Amino acid sequence: MTKKFLAVSFLSLMLVACGGGNSSGNSGSGALELSQRDKELANGNPNVAAEILVQKAILQEAKNEKLTEEEQYNLDLAKQEVEVSFYLQKKFDKEFSTVSNVSDEEAKKYYDEHKAEIGNTPFETIKEAIVNEIIYQKQTEIVHKYYDDLAEKYKINDILNKEYPQETNK
Repeated sequence: MTKKFLAVSFLSLMLVACGGGNSSGNSGSGALELSQRDKELANGNPNVAAEILVQKAILQEAKNEKLTEEEQYNLDLAKQEVEVSFYLQKKFDKEFSTVSNVSDEEAKKYYDEHKAEIGNTPFETIKEAIVNEIIYQKQTEIVHKYYDDLAEKYKINDILNKEYPQETNK
């Protein structure tokens, strides 16, 4: 097999990490199988199928490895980070799509309000940069609102004040 054939792609790594490419109940028997979802993902491409199988083999090896408590904690933490990233990407993709349109009027208003910073650069020259900045600001507001809502819903500040009273009162 060529190196390319055994290369592990980021996509298949993410699918396995997110539970999309689980081995079909193989518990150390050494037998690996391609599930129907795996076959659909491979779409007839033996390179992709090889990547999936190599990942399953690595995961099987990892299951057989005895981890220290610290290593297990770090592995669990890494899984949580992947899950959080996946969830936030899904959540914000939907919400960000609602702020992707910026009117010419909105861009012109921003241009006029920031004329001192922009200088004499003509509007048409930097219109695209202004639109991107407005979109970025709107997306940032969505993210901040979400984090503020989470902090309120789960009483994060109360927990921090209880656990770290000196740090939060500074």
